[in-house]
Amino acid sequence: MKRKVNEEILRKDSSVNKVQFDREWFYSIKDMADYLSEDLTGVEYITLPMVIDELTYNVKCATWEDITRFLQKEPLEDFKGSVLKNKSLLKAKPVAKTRKKK
Repeated sequence: MKRKVNEEILRKDSSVNKVQFDREWFYSIKDMADYLSEDLTGVEYITLPMVIDELTYNVKCATWEDITRFLQKEPLEDFKGSVLKNKSLLKAKPVAKTRKKK
């Protein structure tokens, strides 16, 4: 994401079409992709009727939470440290199991 954006800024921006449905704001995925300069083809969406230029269109829409969840490229990006302190264990080859003969 190239811009610092939050939901409050989006609600005020007239370049992004939006609609409030069931007490939640939904934003046009196409407009958000243009606004953020990101590919949002994998975002979970619903199709809602939206009035654009006095005409009603069925538009693919997503919540701000759905969009930000999709844009988090590295889920553990904010993780400060590693739980495993001995990194050599990750590189060790697995030991072959042998059966004892009776």
